[in-house]
Amino acid sequence: MITLEHVTKIYDGETSPVLKDLSMTVEEGDFCVITGRSGIGKTTLLRLLLKEVSPTEGKIFVEDRDISRIPSFGIPGYRRKFGVIFQDFKLLKDKTVFENLEIARRIYGWSKKDTEAKITHILVFLGIDRLHARYPYEISGGEQQKVCLARALLNSPRILLADEPTRNLDPEASAEFVRLMELIHRQGTTIVMTTHDIATIKQEDVHYTEVELPETEDKDYA
Repeated sequence: MITLEHVTKIYDGETSPVLKDLSMTVEEGDFCVITGRSGIGKTTLLRLLLKEVSPTEGKIFVEDRDISRIPSFGIPGYRRKFGVIFQDFKLLKDKTVFENLEIARRIYGWSKKDTEAKITHILVFLGIDRLHARYPYEISGGEQQKVCLARALLNSPRILLADEPTRNLDPEASAEFVRLMELIHRQGTTIVMTTHDIATIKQEDVHYTEVELPETEDKDYA
């Protein structure tokens, strides 16, 4: 489903690569966990998959498509195959949980009725339907991350990208979040997740494949 062939990424103005000659494959239905020290390029890898940045060398294929050939006007459509969970929650503080999800759902052009039904279904599935009228500042970090997971699932993505989703959570919330990710994985979603907390994943009943990014130069990238 996802293949990287000898991918190197050097950011403008830098001489040392954040990723160097990286080759890897994520099969459909995999739960791929990307590990490595802080600054080794885990976030850069996800940005490459989303076409937020382009590789300096090498090729990336998603569903057998060379994504370097996607024109700029085709990028929004391409990104719709992904659900994305960011390191920081990126929730609108002046909007309720439901309103945050409603705004995200409108991007896909769904009717109000369909939007409300989909949001309600996901909130119930994640066990946070009681939070629908609360604002982000009224709920815990673990609950906010569940809202972010709900947002990522709104368009029923085939691929879920999660960038250090447990980074700001306590151990109990981290374990619960990992269990939710595994549940989603078992329903057929392909997951690519970066983490510094592989220990929590190992403690849970998660069927995953670990890919540790190799060291390159001693540079502090994300």
